[in-house]
Amino acid sequence: MGINITILNSSGMLSGYSGLLEDTIERALDRISEFFELSRIDITVSPFQKGEESPSGLGGYALSEHRVELLIDCSRNDIAKVIQEDLLEVLAHELHHATRLSYQMPTGTLLEQIIMEGLACHFEYVVTNGKQSSLFRELESYDWRNGLGKMKHIMNTTDFSFDKLFLGSHPEEFPKYAGYWIGYNLVSEYAKTKNTTEAEMIGLDANHFLNAGLQLTT
Repeated sequence: MGINITILNSSGMLSGYSGLLEDTIERALDRISEFFELSRIDITVSPFQKGEESPSGLGGYALSEHRVELLIDCSRNDIAKVIQEDLLEVLAHELHHATRLSYQMPTGTLLEQIIMEGLACHFEYVVTNGKQSSLFRELESYDWRNGLGKMKHIMNTTDFSFDKLFLGSHPEEFPKYAGYWIGYNLVSEYAKTKNTTEAEMIGLDANHFLNAGLQLTT
């Protein structure tokens, strides 16, 4: 597949988990490659910087189409269990981003960000056989169509607050992870109505999903 896995362990904090990480990542790659051809990607693994740990214990970034970073909270007593149970969904999410970037898809507008995150969240759901993203545990009662209507007028702007629309910095307006939830539901509805696959959706323009979603709200 042309994928390199590197454990960045100058701190020594990952020494007790390096074998588990490599084995779990290899199994995850086998599963993810059932959906997409993966190649020319460096996966690096490092500890979280102190004070920036994710509540889940794992995090990640797609830094480019060729680089994905996984972050581990080594201070947790249950991190081995977290790696075994949750690494697949985190890696699937970030590799989906990297793969979509390889299609040279733009990412600057609110709509493009919503759909990029929604596609990755939907892929998590599919690749884990229906395990819902941990982001959405408190959002199932949130009306995503109403949220979409509130954001509709700024969908094509690049001047938006990621903290407000995705990370919940103004919860009186949008709950935490609202942007992810709206994107996930737009992609889910599109996949159902168009009867399409993850591989077919990954390179689609974001407007395909918005247009289909707006039809559902009218």
